[in-house]
Amino acid sequence: MPASHETRQEIWLCASCKKQISEHLTSGLPYETCGVLQGRADMDGLWIDNFIPIRNAAPDPLHHFSLHPEDWTKACLRGDSLIGLFHSHPHSPPLPSSEDLRQLPLFAGMLGVYLIGSPDGDDGEIELNGYRIRQGSDGGYTLQPAVIRHG
Repeated sequence: MPASHETRQEIWLCASCKKQISEHLTSGLPYETCGVLQGRADMDGLWIDNFIPIRNAAPDPLHHFSLHPEDWTKACLRGDSLIGLFHSHPHSPPLPSSEDLRQLPLFAGMLGVYLIGSPDGDDGEIELNGYRIRQGSDGGYTLQPAVIRHG
């Protein structure tokens, strides 16, 4: 695989964003938490430089997330730097669930990256996985694993 293709799979996450995501995830336990990611895309990958927590409006926040409509609207109106979505899996690994994949078409056309986090022990650390959102030739969307770099 050419090096240029590999670098486009990278997600660069600023240190303060990782800290905010970690704090949001752990403070929301045992419930799923969510938020939006702001940044930019270029030839070197996706750069996330801001995290905005969003309230989880799901009827069953222990097992699902739903972006609070008012928070989501405000985040969308903050300009054109909306680049991704974060949510947590507090009771399972940070891998896309069947529900995550089912809901992907609802927002995938607007975003380029999807982060999923899970608690990693009792020390407040989290495991964070990143995925690039890709549109297939059939018009459907998929999640491709990506490397998260911290900058």
